[in-house]
Amino acid sequence: MERERAATFERLGAKPFDLLVIGGGVTGAGIARDAALRGLEVALVEKTDFASGTSSKSSKLVHGGLRYLEHAQFRLVFEGTNERALLMKLAPHLVRPLEFLVPSYKRDKPGLFVLDVGLWIYDALSKFSSPKLHRTVRASRVHKLEPGLRATDLEGGLLYSDCATDAARLTLENVIDARALGAEIVNHARAVKLLYDGDRISGAEIKDELSDRAPVAVRAKVVINASGPWCDEVRQLAAEKPILHVSKGVHLVVDAARLNVHHAVVMKHGRRVVFCIPWGDRTVIGTTDTFYDGRPEDVRADAADVQYLLDLATGYFPDAKLTFDDVLATWAGLRPLIKPDSEVPNASDVSREHHILSRPGLVTIAGGKLTTFRRMAAEVVDQAALQLGATPPSDTESKPLPGGVGLGGYAAVQKLADALTDGGVVDAQVAKHLAATYGTRAGSVVSRVKDEPALGTRLDPETPYLLAQVDVAVEEEQAETVDDVLGRRVPLLLRARDQGLAAAPEVAARMASKLGWSPARAEEEVARYRAIVETTRAFRR
Repeated sequence: MERERAATFERLGAKPFDLLVIGGGVTGAGIARDAALRGLEVALVEKTDFASGTSSKSSKLVHGGLRYLEHAQFRLVFEGTNERALLMKLAPHLVRPLEFLVPSYKRDKPGLFVLDVGLWIYDALSKFSSPKLHRTVRASRVHKLEPGLRATDLEGGLLYSDCATDAARLTLENVIDARALGAEIVNHARAVKLLYDGDRISGAEIKDELSDRAPVAVRAKVVINASGPWCDEVRQLAAEKPILHVSKGVHLVVDAARLNVHHAVVMKHGRRVVFCIPWGDRTVIGTTDTFYDGRPEDVRADAADVQYLLDLATGYFPDAKLTFDDVLATWAGLRPLIKPDSEVPNASDVSREHHILSRPGLVTIAGGKLTTFRRMAAEVVDQAALQLGATPPSDTESKPLPGGVGLGGYAAVQKLADALTDGGVVDAQVAKHLAATYGTRAGSVVSRVKDEPALGTRLDPETPYLLAQVDVAVEEEQAETVDDVLGRRVPLLLRARDQGLAAAPEVAARMASKLGWSPARAEEEVARYRAIVETTRAFRR
């Protein structure tokens, strides 16, 4: 595997590319795939791991943005709802229907009638493509749907549909497909300097963060800055002024036994909207939205963030009486929002629309949201094409992601899960997990277990993650560190009661056998992972 990584760096420095993408979040990965599908020569570098920044720290929702209607951002909603429908076709294993419940209480603004009108507009802007059209329900029905909700002053509610996703997986599938199409892609590779041909940017110097090899000069006709919250850092290399005013979003994970929800429950605090989201045997509470001025690497949930979310959830679900001790995990991410022309009091008031800026040899994409990543990627490549010359149009609207090939919708994913249990190699819970994680790639994971039964060992007794997935992560998904595996590909960091601490030595040992690590390197990896877990628990200090 190290030889393969070294060979990638050699190829990066050996030939000029059409595009060099800096940033391996979902937008950067989508750009690399879109460009590779057009036949362009593409390279992508990511300074840490794919989706390790904003992409894996979102609410994991693919939605049209119901709240944007309040600001009359109809175009944004139209784009979001239609991209949602498209992603359900392109990746039905990763973009799954989720029903939302909006409880309405006396003195709530807007009231039930206005919300109902808003949801009719929402359905219409989606061209009535939602998994289910919205409907109004009486208070008694709301109580049956979500028994834990506060009953006092409850007037009724509304049900509507959007989608849940695994954003890290969505990113990885774009990376996998781009590589299969010939793109050179490497993680843990930092752009440390931009290269010039006169006044035109002509590439970047890339440093391998995992070795002491000399930086490699990667030449490209156009450099794409898709680095999210690090966008201004890359722009600084080009002596460009900053354009971001980032906001922090924090999520909490609690055991579903402490707060059990059957729908994504919409909770309101002033103009802010926070969700309680069902996540298997866990419940996610989030997100916050506050301006952030620190280094992107240092963002984390603090005590005030956690207390705010717990208080809001307890206000809606009073019997839960949640405390800090109930928090199993946290994650905190940054939204790369474009700095508004004038001061705004709240981060929630800053537009989520994306912006594309160009200069000779450099195109920057900032802002936007997870749901519209495919559309943004196509726009960026179109913008780069103005500098490249004749370029074929985007084809991503009709090309399923790797795990979605041959799947005819979410019902087919459930049938796939049933088929994976044939032969008794994996049980129903594991089969459901594999189908929803890998789609049509899941059969190869089951084959690994069949060939080597020890790979069917669960990494954590409460979750369906298997040792075989560590091999897949290393051999097929470019995992280079224990955090790469446990943070995103097999995310015990977020789901396990101990956040994967017990599994970390076993994962490190398996990775060591694949990557040729020394015992000392394996121990260092476990120690680094423990430190990452501690940062997610910093709010307790």
